[in-house]
Amino acid sequence: MTAELDHLVLAVPELGRAVRDLAGRTGVEPVAGGSHPGMGTHNALLGLTWRGSRRCYLELLAPDPAQRHVPAGATMLHLGALGAGFEPRMLGWAVRPDDLDATVSRAREAGVDAGRPVPASRTTAAGQHLSWRLAAPRPLGLGGVQPFLLDWGDGAHPGDALEPALELDELELRHPDPVTAARVLRALGVDLPVAPGPAPSLRATLTGSEGQVLL
Repeated sequence: MTAELDHLVLAVPELGRAVRDLAGRTGVEPVAGGSHPGMGTHNALLGLTWRGSRRCYLELLAPDPAQRHVPAGATMLHLGALGAGFEPRMLGWAVRPDDLDATVSRAREAGVDAGRPVPASRTTAAGQHLSWRLAAPRPLGLGGVQPFLLDWGDGAHPGDALEPALELDELELRHPDPVTAARVLRALGVDLPVAPGPAPSLRATLTGSEGQVLL
C-alpha cells in the first residue's frame, strides 16, 4: 500500500497578503479557494507537480474573518491554536491512501493514531462544490510531520484545475526521533525519509519562473 501526496498546508495569518507575497516570489498567483463552513478557515491554492503527478497542490490556510466565532479547538487542522499574529509556517501535509478506512484501521493496529474519518466540504470561488473525507488527529501527529489522510471519492480534485503549476523539488521532513517518525509514516503507507532535527519541521522547495522558493 502506498499513499500519494495530496497537498501541503502553509498556515498564514492573513490570506490576501500571503497570496500577493507568494505570487511575487514564484511568478504564479494562488487561486482563491473558498471557506470551510464551521471550521473557521478559508484558503487559496497553488498547483504543484510532484514526481510527475499534477494531482497535488499547495494550500494557503488562514483564519476566516467571517468565522471569528469558531472556537480555536474546532478550527481546520487546529489552526486557531497558533494564536493571533503568527508567522507563516508549514503546518502539515496530506496524502491520499488507496483505502482511507483500511489505512486508519491498519494504523490503529500498529499503535498509530490517524484520527477518525469525517466528511468535509467547501464551495470554491467559482461556485463549485467540493467534498471529501478527512482523517486527522488533533493536534496533528509528530508536530505536523505525520500527514493527515484524504479521500476525494469520485468527485473533482482541486489540483485538476490549477494552472500553471510549480515544481515541488523536495519535501524535507525532520524530527527529533526520526526512527519513530519513519515507523509512523510506514504505517500510513508513506515512503519518505525522516531526517533528525531539533524540532519537528517540514520544508518544501519549489521552483517557478522566479527561481527556487523555500517554504
